[in-house]
Amino acid sequence: MRIFARVFLFPRRASPEESRRLLAAANPGSMVQAVRAGLARNERLVELLAAQTLQAGSSGGLLANKQEIDFLLRLAGTTQISRAIRDAGARKGEQFALVVAGENAVRLPTGLDAKELRTRKLSDAELKKIERAALLNAKRA
Repeated sequence: MRIFARVFLFPRRASPEESRRLLAAANPGSMVQAVRAGLARNERLVELLAAQTLQAGSSGGLLANKQEIDFLLRLAGTTQISRAIRDAGARKGEQFALVVAGENAVRLPTGLDAKELRTRKLSDAELKKIERAALLNAKRA
């Protein structure tokens, strides 16, 4: 399965809900999730976490009923939805990032005031985060 993922950073004045709706409409069938900007600093990290989520979805192993929540759980490193929303969820009036991931190339619709997050080499801390996220399925069982 080839995964395409991109992360877009939005300013405080942007609406997470409206921006998410526009990105979802431009990328039908893709997962679109708003997250706190500080948690998404490397597009490669987000791409690998999204790949874990999409693979879990195709094999029936999601941590939650929805892919978006599964991704948020993996990003926050927890199996508790309320904690993931509190720690990783976007908040109105704060800078946020939108993660778009799926099996098709990601499109940014015109009119959105967003910057694409850069991809860089994964740090040791990011590699540990990916490993912890993969182990959440075992922790939940």
